[in-house]
Amino acid sequence: MTTVTDFKKTLGRMPAENLGIYVHVPFCRARCRFCAFYMEGLREDRVQAFMDGLVHELRLYARDLGLRKMPVYTIYFGGGTPTTLAPRQLARILNDIRYWFAVEDDAEISIEAHPGTVSPDSLGTLRQSGFTRLSVGAQSFDQNELRDLGGRAFGAEVRQAVSWARSAGFTNISLDLMYGFPGQSMESWQRTLDEALSLSPTHLSCYAYTLEDGSPFHRDIMQGKGSAPDQEFQLVLEDKAVDRLIAAGFERYEISNYCRAGYECRHNMRYWRVLPYLGLGPSAQSSLAHARFGNMADLESYADSLKRGTLPLDEVTSLSPDQVDRERMVWGLRMLAGVPVRMRATEQKTALLQTIRQLGEQGLLQVEKQGRVRLTDLGLRFVDTVAVALL
Repeated sequence: MTTVTDFKKTLGRMPAENLGIYVHVPFCRARCRFCAFYMEGLREDRVQAFMDGLVHELRLYARDLGLRKMPVYTIYFGGGTPTTLAPRQLARILNDIRYWFAVEDDAEISIEAHPGTVSPDSLGTLRQSGFTRLSVGAQSFDQNELRDLGGRAFGAEVRQAVSWARSAGFTNISLDLMYGFPGQSMESWQRTLDEALSLSPTHLSCYAYTLEDGSPFHRDIMQGKGSAPDQEFQLVLEDKAVDRLIAAGFERYEISNYCRAGYECRHNMRYWRVLPYLGLGPSAQSSLAHARFGNMADLESYADSLKRGTLPLDEVTSLSPDQVDRERMVWGLRMLAGVPVRMRATEQKTALLQTIRQLGEQGLLQVEKQGRVRLTDLGLRFVDTVAVALL
């Protein structure tokens, strides 16, 4: 357990920057077979414990830790499946955030949605309460693939959800797609891309399937019932997505993300630019004042800690200025525009610049005018290798 007083000492002087807020809603109707995120089954008593905990957590950070006047530019509801909660409950959480924090009038307020958990009325309530961006988890438009992924909606439900969202007034709609999972073919991936584009989203996220410890897919493989991702085939599928989406007028602005002009996800840009963000809810992660910290991944422990007036932190890691510089470089390189090298003159900076030069000689990084660094096409293939070298 961490008291607010102790945490203030850990953080030191609070930054004068603006803030992003992430709300982790841990509830799902069923676990997708690729997912290893912390989740809870939807039960009324658990939902009440979550809602009560959030109120306490908001107050501790805003009033007791002194974040109340810090301008909030982005809010993101993720999970889990946020839309398993009733629209009035989601609206209440957003209103509580507005009460405790200085949310800007033009803040981007995103919410993730499962197509099977929304309706015209629920989407209308969300839009009227202030949500400005909807991220719909489609993953695939192939019915057999969706069955294999588990817990997924069918393509018809995705199309219906997008139509309802537009009627409710949402103009910023993103679709999440996945590629390279067991059983997927090039032909089905092409069909999924075409179906997604036919819905005219403003944003698309295309994620390579990864084998996460603790996921049902991972357990199957450990028991000899499945196969690991074919990374070579994933690269072929990725190339298809890049070609198809750019031809359709989308910009690839981050390794896994594409958008129409002006529709980048502003909240996720905070992560890649290493700007301050505060995570609320069980298992939520935060980055603030040169510290990373995460909440307990257990709803009961989270709620009990907050009832006692202590922060529900599971871990706190303080970062040195040089570590912040390195993280800013690694995360910034996920953006295709690259990242400027702006660092303090230290021995660590000299070592980092040497690493950048070596990666450039290997064809993984390109150093442009005025010291801006970006991944080359080859570097995009080996981004994890680059990250390990820079950290």
